[in-house]
This record gives sequence, C-alpha cells and structure tokens, in this order.
Amino acid sequence: MNPADHGGAPGRAGRIRLLAGGILEIVETRLELLGSDIELQGARLRSVGVLLMAGLLFFALALVFGSVLVIAAFWETHRLAAIAAVAGVHLLAAAGCLLVVRRLVRSGPRPFEASLAELRHDIARLRS
Repeated sequence: MNPADHGGAPGRAGRIRLLAGGILEIVETRLELLGSDIELQGARLRSVGVLLMAGLLFFALALVFGSVLVIAAFWETHRLAAIAAVAGVHLLAAAGCLLVVRRLVRSGPRPFEASLAELRHDIARLRS
C-alpha cells in the first residue's frame, strides 16, 4: 500500500506542488499579457502624442496667420470689431476642442482591459 493512495503526506505534497506550479504558470502568463499591454499602450501613446503635437503646431500657425489676415483686412474700418470677432471664434473653437477631448477620453477603451478580463476569469475558475 502506498501512502499517497490514502491521502498521505507524499500525495498531498505532490498535489500542492502541482497546484502551486499551475498557479505560477497562470501568474506568469498574466504577467506576460500585462507586459504586452503596457508595451502596446506605450507605443500607441507615443504615436498619438507626436501626431497631436505636430497637428497642434500647424493648427496654431494657421490660426495665427488667419487671425492676422482678418484683422489686417479690417484694420482701416473696423479694427476693434475684427479683433473681437477673431477672439470670439478662437474661444468657441477652444471650447469645442475641449468638449471633443473630454468625450474621447471618457469613451476610449480602458487600458489593460484584456489583462483584467483574464484575471477575472482566472479568479472565477479558482473559486469554483
């Protein structure tokens, strides 16, 4: 008779080692997935940041030169009205941009969504 056949210490120790090994494999897989998510988010944020800065620079230049053009065109007749109109348009554009940014931030995908879903799935399997 083998002690492992009746729930003896060697059988339990073996099952505990197998369970611990399985848990460590799950943790390793999830950490690899988390690392991949971090790399993807980092690359995405860098690309978005560079393009955003370039777009903002060119947009700002266009606004400055367009504003100067409008003010120069009305300089002799309605300079104060032209300056006020340009400032008002800039204010409305800024408010619109900020509202769009707020909507994009709120509706964007959550970072690490796949990792969190897998961890929840693992926890549910361990509890059952």
